[in-house]
Amino acid sequence: MTSKKTHQCLQGLIAVLLVAFVGQVGYEYWFNKPKPTVFAAWAYDPRTMVEAKGLAQEVVEAEVTNVERADDLVVKAPGEPGGVERIAIEVVTMKVQGTLKGKPAQEVQVFRTAGIPVSNREMPPMSQAPPKPKGATNPPKRATPFNANTINIHDDVKYKKGERYMMFLRNGPTVKVKGRRVDTKSLVNPSTRFRIGKDNKISPIVQNRLGLQFKGEPLQEFKATIQKTGALKPIPGEKPGQMILPSLKVKPEMLKGLKGKIRPRGIDPGGASDAMQDMELGEVELPVEGAAPEYEDLQ
Repeated sequence: MTSKKTHQCLQGLIAVLLVAFVGQVGYEYWFNKPKPTVFAAWAYDPRTMVEAKGLAQEVVEAEVTNVERADDLVVKAPGEPGGVERIAIEVVTMKVQGTLKGKPAQEVQVFRTAGIPVSNREMPPMSQAPPKPKGATNPPKRATPFNANTINIHDDVKYKKGERYMMFLRNGPTVKVKGRRVDTKSLVNPSTRFRIGKDNKISPIVQNRLGLQFKGEPLQEFKATIQKTGALKPIPGEKPGQMILPSLKVKPEMLKGLKGKIRPRGIDPGGASDAMQDMELGEVELPVEGAAPEYEDLQ
């Protein structure tokens, strides 16, 4: 009898632990859902302010006034349902408060990728399924809800109304917002987007070799640095149609404020010697310059 009671107690304990485990998993899923992200390879990767300014067609100080979902970009994708893939995008309207390069304007519309479709797709409804064989059972319900356009590019973070930025921009694609065509600008690279804090200090969106040079710098000093910096413009390379950033000479005095030493692709941790000789950053190949890609209007 005692053995039977012990067995029942153990079964009850196992059941309680199982319920607790399932409950914990459910809680973590619904209240701490991981946000799917994807890493993008950007066309331009400026290593210095000289390169960033050279690659930018416009450099502006601006405030976010509106963030609006645009019509999806529709691109051909053989093998996908309908033969197309849709990419969710946003158009960020910004009031220009100052122009350091390019033609002055009252506002700009900035292109941002809002989401990339996930690979898994919703199952078709059972009403469209063929007749069920005799003795067969229905498949279980989907364990997790279906999500579409939820993968975010990790360094192209969302904009919020009222935020202020210094931004290095190039001409972006023409998109549609509620059927209306809008010419947009796009970032040279997310590393060329610098948030201006309430204390008027600079906070880089991307904590990389370029951004960390100016982290915490007062706005006026940052603007002065941009204005006095020369622009290293792309030039034709040796190959047909090739564009490159030419070699860049770096003098010791250019390292002022940087606790690092120059390497061919940026800044590595370490102390910069006062006796450091002039160094040279090698050529960097760029995408061929040309018009922004066109997308099919299949909506």
